[in-house]
Amino acid sequence: MSDYYFYEVFQDIDENRFFERFPKKPENANKGTFGKILLVSGSYGMAGAACLNIIGAKSVGAPYIHVALPSDIYPIVAGQHITPVYHPFNEFKTDSPLKDAEDVVSAMLPGIKAVCFGSGAVNNLAKTRIFNTLNNECRAPLVLDAEALKLIKWGCDDLGNIKCPLIFTPHQGEFSALSEVPLSSVVEDPVACANAYAAEKNVIMVLKGPQTVVSSPDGRYYVNKSGSSALAQAGSGDVLAGMMTAMLSFVEDPFEAACMAVYFHGHLADIGLQKHSRQCFPLEDYISIADDLFLKRGL
Repeated sequence: MSDYYFYEVFQDIDENRFFERFPKKPENANKGTFGKILLVSGSYGMAGAACLNIIGAKSVGAPYIHVALPSDIYPIVAGQHITPVYHPFNEFKTDSPLKDAEDVVSAMLPGIKAVCFGSGAVNNLAKTRIFNTLNNECRAPLVLDAEALKLIKWGCDDLGNIKCPLIFTPHQGEFSALSEVPLSSVVEDPVACANAYAAEKNVIMVLKGPQTVVSSPDGRYYVNKSGSSALAQAGSGDVLAGMMTAMLSFVEDPFEAACMAVYFHGHLADIGLQKHSRQCFPLEDYISIADDLFLKRGL
C-alpha cells in the first residue's frame, strides 16, 4: 500500500511534498508513457468549459488528450487548442456522417487511463445516453462534474453498474442538491458531509469550497489550504476537473490523485497572484504558470 502520510487530518500538502509524489517524465518517455485521458465536455453555448478542461489537463502536462464533444462546438474548441485529438459527435439520433455521441464515447474507452464527463454539458442533448454508456462500460477512474452530477440527481442514480473509481466534484450548492443535505449544514461542516457521502455512496468526494475537502470511502480525507478568492469565478471548476483527470493518469491511487489536483489547482493560482489580481485572475494563464513552476523544479 502507498504511503499516505501527508493526508493525515489537517496536515497540509506543500510544494515539496507535492513534487515528491508527482512522477518525473523519464528520458525515454513517449506520448503514451502515462496513458491517454478522455474529456467529454461542452455543449452549445458552453464551448468554454471544454477549453478550460483542456487547460487544466495541459497545466499538469498530460501528453495525450482525447476530447469528445458536440460537433457544433468543435471548430471553436479546436481553434483554441491544437494538440488534443478531437472526436466530434452527433447529439441527435439521425442520419449523419458523424457517429452518435454514445458510439464515439464507447469506442474511446478501451485503453483510456482516466475520463471526465459533465463540464459544460448543460445543453448537450445526448448527455443521458453518454452517462449511461459510461455507467455500463467505463473501467478507468471517472470524474463526474457539473451536469453529470445533476443527471445523478435527476434519476441516473443507479451507480451499481459502475465498475470504476468515481470522483464527484460538486461545489457546496451542487452537493446540497445532490445529497439533500441543507446548504447551511454543508457550509457549517463540509468535512462531515463529504465523509458521510463518500462512505455511503462509495465515491471519492471532492467538495469544493473556500477549503476544498477530498474524502475517500475508506475514511481518509484531506482539507486543502491552497488557493484564494481569485478562484471564485465561473470556469475554475472546469480547470480543476481537467487537471484532476490528468493527475489520475500520473498517480495510481485515485484519492491521492484527487488531493494532489486540488492542491495544485490552488497553488498555481497562489503563484499567479504574483502577477495578477484576485479580481481579474485569468484562468487562461494556468498552463504558463505551471510551465514556469515545472521548469523551476527541473521537470
